[in-house]
Amino acid sequence: MAVTDKYAAILREAARRMTERAKAANAEEARRPYGDQALQPVPAAEWGKLVDNYLGGVMGTHCASWHPVAAIAVADWLEDEAVQIDDTPYRVDDDWVERNYRAPLAAARAYLGPNTVTVQP
Repeated sequence: MAVTDKYAAILREAARRMTERAKAANAEEARRPYGDQALQPVPAAEWGKLVDNYLGGVMGTHCASWHPVAAIAVADWLEDEAVQIDDTPYRVDDDWVERNYRAPLAAARAYLGPNTVTVQP
């Protein structure tokens, strides 16, 4: 197993979870106010307003800004970075990967939580 495999796996796992959760959060069922089947789903374009209304305050504003489309864009970026790691044409060590992929690894680890260093392909 190449050194790069474990790093690509971290990025891919974060991307997979982000995409899965974003799609679930933006599904019609999730956009029904208070999960009430009698109410029509809020239009996808109003997703942020729905979340902000549920939570309110700065927490509502913050969570509403993490729109599923934004999450999927970040997930796509992480997947692209994983491909770049896989395509590294020469032998590298852990320090090289940590240095050259600091931002995507930081984002993936923050999303996955403190035990991400154990993620294996």
